[in-house]
Amino acid sequence: MKVQDVDMSKESVQIQEFTDNVRSLLNSGGVEFEVTAAADPGTAPNETKIVLSIFGATYRLYISYLGDWYYTAMTKL
Repeated sequence: MKVQDVDMSKESVQIQEFTDNVRSLLNSGGVEFEVTAAADPGTAPNETKIVLSIFGATYRLYISYLGDWYYTAMTKL
């Protein structure tokens, strides 16, 4: 999986850094990926991790970063 470059020059520095970190982790393959049937992944681990949550008709892609979970909701897989 290759994440494309995006022009983030007008976004905040924190968003730019987060995006760069996620892009770097995904492109180098240094991230653990998990699929769960739970509503959420639970306590965020200290290391970066990606979790796909499939709970009924709810689909969310979670990314743990610095001890917190961030997610995006999806309408279909």
